Amino acid sequence: MVSRPSSASYAIVNATLLTMAPLSARATGDARVGEDDLGIVRDATIVVRDGVIAEIGGADTESSRSSLSKLEVHDARDAVVMPGLVDAHTHALFAGDRVADFEALAQGAKPRLGIAYTVEQTRQLDRRALVALGRERLAAMLLHGTTTVEIKSGYALTADGEVTLVRALADLDAASDLPHVIATFCGAHALPPEFASYDAFGDELVERILPAVAALGIARFADAFCERGYFSVEQSRRFLAACKARGMQLRIHADELAPSGGAQLAAQLGCVSADHLNFADDADVRALRAAGSIAVLCPATAQYLGLERFAPARALIEGGVPVALATDFNPGTCPCFSLQEVAHIARRRLRMSAAETIAAVTTIAARSLESNAVAGCIAANRPADIVILNTSDYREFGYYFGVNLVRWASPGARAGV
Repeated sequence: MVSRPSSASYAIVNATLLTMAPLSARATGDARVGEDDLGIVRDATIVVRDGVIAEIGGADTESSRSSLSKLEVHDARDAVVMPGLVDAHTHALFAGDRVADFEALAQGAKPRLGIAYTVEQTRQLDRRALVALGRERLAAMLLHGTTTVEIKSGYALTADGEVTLVRALADLDAASDLPHVIATFCGAHALPPEFASYDAFGDELVERILPAVAALGIARFADAFCERGYFSVEQSRRFLAACKARGMQLRIHADELAPSGGAQLAAQLGCVSADHLNFADDADVRALRAAGSIAVLCPATAQYLGLERFAPARALIEGGVPVALATDFNPGTCPCFSLQEVAHIARRRLRMSAAETIAAVTTIAARSLESNAVAGCIAANRPADIVILNTSDYREFGYYFGVNLVRWASPGARAGV
């Protein structure tokens, strides 16, 4: 058993290492992933100093021997060492739960609480309480191997409330014992109770809420829930264009529950990612490929909701669209914080290979968050963003489900993220 290092400087020896370096170095527009892209190194030694990878090599090299003599050494024989998992789509900062909605789903009934209930609960908490909740969830994610996580705001939907959420995300990212947090402003998430129409709320978003959030300089991305019954294509376009003008990169919830036009909008706006895509068709695939967008798929949500249609991962990959995977962790449609569980669903329902699945939760997910310089790859002079799996065969990632294969995970040094 590999013990957890007691300091930020240590060495791992005898590892089956997946560096992901070949894929990381490839052109971003190439969606194909095979075993050769994993950068497999047998019997590898990784030397870490102050949370940064100082050396990768064989245990029999002169430099390794001199390095190991001064470090805490951890034997990873019969274990796979790979980059920390990157969760590229979550709504992890919220108050309350929606157990009542789950019980309704389980009985074949329509849930009644919905996003409005979560907004009501979240608005009652101050920044300190939100950070405490976030710490608990991020700690659970880290135990399951996630070292970088995108978290969206969108459960306050007022200027003061969204500012509080985004500031809480910055507080969480500053905690060295938790996964790195990438903040996304998801103002166009739902209609708050004090507004009668999405057009009216769109005015509030663009004129009051967005300026307040953008002034913080925390949210790297903006996101809109472009879906029938929520934000239309034109309403989403207005919000996202305004966010882009404020310097934010764009993401979008697209074609999750029905064809919504979200994928085409993603291509038109040059979104970094188009997420969900359960109802994407061939024209959407071509548009996303031409735009260079990444598909962030959330199959655990489709499974939780009992949807008959999952995202067309094979068509996306074969059509040249890089595919990332995410939990979509949220209280109402996917209370799952394990990317290992998502990997299993992707292997079974999306027909993704082991190599494609590993890439989708490491290198490609990091690209979708524009964090590929510090996450998703193991290489010298990068943060020691590492997870150790309790298996000697990387193909077992996604094979097991309902268990946690992670021995330990570390997000490495914080600087530069």
